Amino acid sequence: MCFSHITHALNLVTSEGPPHTINHQLYSGIDLDVTKAVLRQLGYSVNLHFVALGRAEKLVRSGQYDLMAPIFFAKGSDNFYSSDPIVTYKPMVFSLSERNLSPDSISDFAKYSVITFQGAPGYFGNEFKTISEQARYKESADMSVIPEILAKSRYDFALLDQYIFYYFYRLNDKQRPVDIFKHYYLIPPVTASVAFKDKMLRDRFNYELKKFKQGEGYAKIVEAYLGRMEQVALTGVP
Repeated sequence: MCFSHITHALNLVTSEGPPHTINHQLYSGIDLDVTKAVLRQLGYSVNLHFVALGRAEKLVRSGQYDLMAPIFFAKGSDNFYSSDPIVTYKPMVFSLSERNLSPDSISDFAKYSVITFQGAPGYFGNEFKTISEQARYKESADMSVIPEILAKSRYDFALLDQYIFYYFYRLNDKQRPVDIFKHYYLIPPVTASVAFKDKMLRDRFNYELKKFKQGEGYAKIVEAYLGRMEQVALTGVP
């Protein structure tokens, strides 16, 4: 079902976290662009509202907003219904290709230096928490600097979501070669969804989302933020 005109505006609440969610007039980030594209096919426009992390879910559950994105591990309830996954967040371990490092598990990091984002031990389990307590471990409050720090070989490994890593590495040059890096799948992926206060709209969204993922729209959205990624098999892209 495709509408030639917009029939209704929805209020979506979110928190900023490039490249997944971006507070900008011209572009909104991967998660929000996917959400808006699917809703546009259903005849809806979307007004974005950015709030502090943690408030969005409460605002939808209380009925003050129509939907939120992204959301993880949320339990459904009356007036709060999660969609099928829109994006797969994939925490990945990166190193420089020239180093020829081959970690088999998180515990292998104990012999190396590691840089990651602030608060990472709270996401990746006890094994990673143990690694974080060693001397050659650093957390950066600014995720945008992590790819450059690794590129300069100041750390052996970097741990970051695949989209975030490549987005910031290519922020000013979408053609920048990424084959200088190797990446490793040592941490399970996490799917992100949209949560609606209206169950019927959630169901319609799921139906349209499935069709959207079968077309070229999804890949084009990712390419707009990361550039063409022939050298990298991005997980989470249908």
